[in-house]
Amino acid sequence: MIFQLKITLKESKPPIWRRIEVRDSMTFSDLHKVIQIAFEWWDYHLHGFEIRRSNSVVINNGVHIGPMDDSQPGMSDYDFNEEDVELNDIFKKEKDRVLYTYDYGDNWEHEILLEKVLPEQEGTFYPRCTKAMRATPEEDSRFEYLETGIVTEEIDSKAEIAVINQEFQKVFSHLAEVGLENSENDSVIGEGPTTHPDWDRLVEIAEEYKQLKPWQWLDDNQIIAVEDPVTKEYVYCSVMGGGGMEYGLAAYIGERGLQFLNGLLMQSSFDEKDYLMQRSLLMSFSNREELSDEDYQILKKAGRSYRGKNQWPLFRSYRPGYYPWVLDAEEVRLLSLVIEQVIEVSIAAKKDSKLIPAFTSHTAARVIDEKSNKWKTVQLQLHDQESLIKLEDSSLVINEVELQELKKSLKFYNIPLEFDGDYILAPIQENRNERPYLPTLVLGVERKNGLIVYNEMLANGDTAEASQNAFIGLIKQLNRIPREVWVKAEMASYIKPIAKKLQIKLLVVETLPLLEHARKEMEMMMLR
Repeated sequence: MIFQLKITLKESKPPIWRRIEVRDSMTFSDLHKVIQIAFEWWDYHLHGFEIRRSNSVVINNGVHIGPMDDSQPGMSDYDFNEEDVELNDIFKKEKDRVLYTYDYGDNWEHEILLEKVLPEQEGTFYPRCTKAMRATPEEDSRFEYLETGIVTEEIDSKAEIAVINQEFQKVFSHLAEVGLENSENDSVIGEGPTTHPDWDRLVEIAEEYKQLKPWQWLDDNQIIAVEDPVTKEYVYCSVMGGGGMEYGLAAYIGERGLQFLNGLLMQSSFDEKDYLMQRSLLMSFSNREELSDEDYQILKKAGRSYRGKNQWPLFRSYRPGYYPWVLDAEEVRLLSLVIEQVIEVSIAAKKDSKLIPAFTSHTAARVIDEKSNKWKTVQLQLHDQESLIKLEDSSLVINEVELQELKKSLKFYNIPLEFDGDYILAPIQENRNERPYLPTLVLGVERKNGLIVYNEMLANGDTAEASQNAFIGLIKQLNRIPREVWVKAEMASYIKPIAKKLQIKLLVVETLPLLEHARKEMEMMMLR
């Protein structure tokens, strides 16, 4: 079970407190670590617990729990060893209380209240902080509050919770495995449960692929297409390993995936942001140290263990605008199917070297025959580059009445502008189980002197709507309607309806040098 604890620093005005969820089997020794992290103490001083109320009974005779070893000389006369006592030994009912004291000089006292007993949630890392109110005092600062009481400033609760939980995951990573072993429905930290039936199948098929070693006769530019029978969308697969560096399979999904693959094969260099634009599923055979705890638990639950370099299967999902992440259940299904069919085509290609040509206008594809309902290999005609990069203009999502008001009330701005938005390499995770997204920085820059006249940070969402709102934001910021705006093709497709209504000339170009310079400077400042 999960204990919801409210931990309040006594004598704080207004109260300084943290709400923490922990497993009932946690020891008081680990609870000490939890409090140290949650209240930003440095663990420089002595500490101990005193039971105040257990099983709804008030304890008046001072039962103490603490470290009974040489780490705190002279303070080992506790009634119980904190390493041996679990929370469920003391906290029996809601409203039970324990007093935690840190630094017997400053005497920081924390009241620990059992608020609720909750069921454990699948996919949740414990311990976790769910609420944080007000900043904590600094170490060795009690003398500052002798007259006023403990008064601190307000804080950004969400940001503080994120920091606390990140530290919990580092310090208590060993408890994630305990939780997995004790749960009937184990979950990976991320998107999708580790015990989903498809995980075992995916790991098994990955092993079969690794044993086959198709990279010994296939190059990464020999593309194999697989039609998803559920969505009827093609997945374009590239076998990795021919260069002897990274082994595995990259599966690019749909038209957007094919467009990225085309650029990857045709262009000489890609930067980090380019790679974040892909829609793909990646299976790579990596080293043990490259696996996260989530990756390791997936393999462990599938009964797999490996030795040596490039042996551990690692699975990642790539979506434009999002941080690479653990596969969700649907992606596990799709990648399992894809690898299975790539194996079939690879075996056939080993016998017939002409079956899969280097990336051209056609390639071998696996589809399900409508009559027999069985897989078959066909030749698939690929789109040419021009059709791949063709962008359709977005419809107008801004209120037309608002546009008319702007047109009537504002004069023109005569200095040409560059306008665009691009991802910032600083992923944001608003909730722990949600996939982190990459915010978009939108800039408006004067072409005359590089002056930034507009900037806005956008969350991930409807790109067309967000871009149109940002463009209106630029106009309102200027209090003028720009006569001429230089944009890239994608941004032009989003804001063209507004430009048409307001008689703004859009010049579509491949590069925006002044804007890119401004973006790099802002990004460097933000990431410091």
